[in-house]
Amino acid sequence: MREVIISNEVKDGLVELKQKLLGLQGIEKGQKTFDSIMNAIDNLEIFEIGKNIKSEYNIDCPDNWFILYTHMNYFVFSRTETMVTILKMYNEREDIIYDLFGIEMRSQESKEYWGEWL
Repeated sequence: MREVIISNEVKDGLVELKQKLLGLQGIEKGQKTFDSIMNAIDNLEIFEIGKNIKSEYNIDCPDNWFILYTHMNYFVFSRTETMVTILKMYNEREDIIYDLFGIEMRSQESKEYWGEWL
């Protein structure tokens, strides 16, 4: 079993996400969605889930960096034999690869749909 460490930035993001979900979905459904997200994070203790960034996107980065997608949110984490460190959290509309590596991967169609503000 691995220890899961969540960065302060992600902790703050999770607090904001919970409040947003409760506001948008109501207390019962919002809490259920948030619990499901936290359950996915907890599963990182036991299961080797997530997509490897290096092999999935053919990007030069550490071999142990992964992305977990759950409920319209991405979590970037590193994994070793004993520890998972959640480094960043993104909404599905954000350009993760550009933010992390400065590589533009969004299509023109995506930019037009979501806007340039992302």
